[in-house]
Amino acid sequence: MIVLGVTHPISWNTGACLVKDGELVFVVEEERLNRFKFSSRVPPLLSIEACLKAGGIGMDDVDFFAVGWEAGNKQKRKKRFPWNYLARLLPFDIEDSRVRFVRHHLAHAIASYFLSGFGKAGVISLDAYGGSESGVLGIGDGADFKILKSVPTKASWGWIYSEVTTALGFRFHSDEGKVMGLASYGEPDLEGADFVDWDRDVPLIDRNRFRAYLSRIKGRSKSAPITGEHRNAAATIQAVLERGALQMAEYLSGAGGGRKLCVSGGCALNCSMNGALLRSGFADELYVNPAPHDLSTAIGAALWVYREEAGNWPSGRLTNAFLGPGFADAEVEAALRTAGAGRYRRMDDVCGEAAQRLAAGEVVGWFQGRSEFGPRALGGRSILADARDDQMRRRVNDLKGREEWRPLAPSIMAEEAGGMIDGPADSPFMQMALMASERAREAIPAAVHVDGTMRAQTVAHGDNPRFHDLLARFRDMTGVGALINTSFNLSRQPIVMTPRDALATFFASPMDSMAMGDFMVSKD
Repeated sequence: MIVLGVTHPISWNTGACLVKDGELVFVVEEERLNRFKFSSRVPPLLSIEACLKAGGIGMDDVDFFAVGWEAGNKQKRKKRFPWNYLARLLPFDIEDSRVRFVRHHLAHAIASYFLSGFGKAGVISLDAYGGSESGVLGIGDGADFKILKSVPTKASWGWIYSEVTTALGFRFHSDEGKVMGLASYGEPDLEGADFVDWDRDVPLIDRNRFRAYLSRIKGRSKSAPITGEHRNAAATIQAVLERGALQMAEYLSGAGGGRKLCVSGGCALNCSMNGALLRSGFADELYVNPAPHDLSTAIGAALWVYREEAGNWPSGRLTNAFLGPGFADAEVEAALRTAGAGRYRRMDDVCGEAAQRLAAGEVVGWFQGRSEFGPRALGGRSILADARDDQMRRRVNDLKGREEWRPLAPSIMAEEAGGMIDGPADSPFMQMALMASERAREAIPAAVHVDGTMRAQTVAHGDNPRFHDLLARFRDMTGVGALINTSFNLSRQPIVMTPRDALATFFASPMDSMAMGDFMVSKD
């Protein structure tokens, strides 16, 4: 059975995926192909084409088309969401008998639950809005999933976070991660944040009270300095989000969700919230898929349709996000020749050469294998640096056009993670802010945030052999099996996809060298 999953064109992050006999085999975001950041409200035509090409199939070979959005006759506020017009932007007829529509937040939830490998778990999905709601809480039990609570759009947790993001001079649906990072520099004022009714199983936001609260925040222009008031506002909205998520986790635990928890929706990109959930005592294990934002609705919809049509469910755990397009060395070399790309040479040991350069203080671009999906670089399309040098935070942030106070994440060999992280240390997708150990604070200070956390990625050899080998070679040279790992892109750009994208970004930045397949590229 072949299911093509797509985001609806109204989505904030569009893309598509291919599921074959219940296995997720290919995922790509539209932004990686059209080079337009997020590609909000853009139909995922290039993504669909890439899925078909990867599967060696045509549209007639697809058994079902799964759309991560409610059907038009169930969609509220039709004047605001012109369903028929948007649906015509997809390369298939929405009246085709193969088309299946899946409730937006059900698709979000399934994308984490079915990929978690958990037999039973509570599930939280939260975003700004999606379909007729802004979130759901439910319990997955084998192939069954039951929604217990719906979060109304007028009480959206994602929306209030984005509104504060805008008030602080950052961009809506783009810079929420900046607010999360800034929060650690401020002091929260939960007493002043009087817009939540906490006396419920699931806390409820009062939109009118929130608007009054928002009016009390001193607005900031993009170029204005960040004041203590701004830092405190960031800390407050972060604390509100975390408290709300913790109360939801407590509710699910008491409702029979057990000791495992899955999180999805745009709010699941908040690593600090995820870390708080993991440390909360309501869950022993936490799973967040690599792309919990709107791309996950394509994935969840495809998996749910497979479950509905096949009568069984995919029960394996996804730990490998490298399901996008890949490029052979011949394609890499052709791009190098076409670009006249400085000096490059094929290496017998590209991992050893890259590790040596990193140990010597170089910032190295890393372009290897199939691309990862989701907003985090996981060792397929990465910019790497030595986390032992505390000055590397400033250098890498400058290189990428990021604010100097923003944290950078480490990738750590799975075998070394126990010594670097206090508490559970399984984080293959870099989606949780974990507590740095004393050793980590001493050994990799450039990757430890001011609050003592790290948005760490744990790298197992079986998930990414070449990246793991690089970390191992670096450890052999330095005694530390960890590196700064940030996405291979510059400010306001999507992560690179092709060799050509990587070369353009490399030569437009102060990166020192780049490892592309078996080739090492320099600028002189």
